[in-house]
Amino acid sequence: MGFFDDLVLPEEPAPERTALVRLGPPGEGEGRYEPPVDRFAPAVVRQLGVVGAGPEARVLVTGWSVWPGSVTLHLSVFRRTRWQSSGRPRKSGLRVGLLLADGRRVTSLDGTETRETAHTDADGQRHTAYAPQAIGLLPLDPGMGPSQRSTFKTNVDLYLPELPPTGTAQLVVEWPDEQIPETRTAVDATGLRHASADAVDVWPGLDPPDPAAQPTTFVTMDVSGPPRFLAPPLSQRELRLLREQEKAHRRYVPRADWADLGLRD
Repeated sequence: MGFFDDLVLPEEPAPERTALVRLGPPGEGEGRYEPPVDRFAPAVVRQLGVVGAGPEARVLVTGWSVWPGSVTLHLSVFRRTRWQSSGRPRKSGLRVGLLLADGRRVTSLDGTETRETAHTDADGQRHTAYAPQAIGLLPLDPGMGPSQRSTFKTNVDLYLPELPPTGTAQLVVEWPDEQIPETRTAVDATGLRHASADAVDVWPGLDPPDPAAQPTTFVTMDVSGPPRFLAPPLSQRELRLLREQEKAHRRYVPRADWADLGLRD
């Protein structure tokens, strides 16, 4: 009996699948604006502690995801009071920065640059789009999955598209709106650089996909909830059916005595 056999029911053969899009070798500049999540499993460096405290809010560092050439800083903001406001970003909101060991400063306030993005339309014509792109410590979208939904806790992920130089860096946090003063926390940048060697290259040596099999455009939509490729648990009706089948099977199994047998067995 397999490990999951008592938790699933047999299904019809899966329908034929058609490839939507295939991953190819890394392109030029990959990892410049976002972590290479499609290719690497990052090394995780634990650093847990309060890096900013006010009367109604606390900012905690929860660790780092370390990629071969970059890092993602993970913060969690805990609040015991949610204030009614316009919801627009304020200059006196949360400010985060890193003072690197070589004296450089990178922050979540470093502004934007123009980012070029090339794409091919349905007629095969190449186009270039231009959009503002944050620089410095780049805010990432943590998504709206169930783990992110909370009234009093918010995850904040910030991406540094380089490995910090060897030495001790300073994580600097300030939040005037929540009365959190400028607070500095030491970061072992040498340890982060060493951890980058532990990131796992999931698809080494990828060949370029066949251009004829690649779509010119495609659209996906993420919705909240668990990934759809997870096998669902049995419903109460399915569970009852499976238990009845198992009971019927056991009824005709040869036994050495009359234990557990009923009148119908």
